Amino acid sequence: MRQVHEFLEGIDTTDHILLFYDTQESKHKILYRYLAEGLKQGKGIVYVHTEESPESIHAGLARHGIDVEPNLASGNILTPRYAEFYIVDGEAEALRILNRWHGLSRRFQSKGLGLRVAGETSCFFREGMVRDLLRYEYALKRVLTVPMDAMCAYNLKAIVETGYTDMIMPLVRAHGKAIFIAEGGTMILEPENVEDTDIERLLDIKI
Repeated sequence: MRQVHEFLEGIDTTDHILLFYDTQESKHKILYRYLAEGLKQGKGIVYVHTEESPESIHAGLARHGIDVEPNLASGNILTPRYAEFYIVDGEAEALRILNRWHGLSRRFQSKGLGLRVAGETSCFFREGMVRDLLRYEYALKRVLTVPMDAMCAYNLKAIVETGYTDMIMPLVRAHGKAIFIAEGGTMILEPENVEDTDIERLLDIKI
């Protein structure tokens, strides 16, 4: 996990990072540290949630040294639900989502802040909208055109249970770097250096 913590400390604006996790505990360790570090660096943070609640997110940030209440009051912490941000009225339009990110970036810039975001994606698998998700991820590009850094969080259990393991490699290639945390270990990979067999060994699945 030290390798991951060092990686998180070196994240730059416009980095587009993929996190595959196998347990909620693994997700919490990475996402809350990532977001808390961003806030300490003078960035506003946005967590688009599918699996968590705003209250659990606030508690997770507090455990990582964030004074949550004043940051909520000032609007420096935002926790929209996926149905407010990703899948609105049954539609997941990549351009609309990108425009939301641009708007939030401008909003935080007007306050002298950068922008760090995290998004849980299991809603797309649950709603059968994985192709829309893929279009959105590729529209974001491996190096973001929006002045923000982003971590897209993928629940491996949801991917396997919904039968979308064939989407793992296309998703990896849509990002600048990928973090895998599973029973088989932890890896940080760059898309151009990863093979299907590397991931299959780590996750003990066929893709």
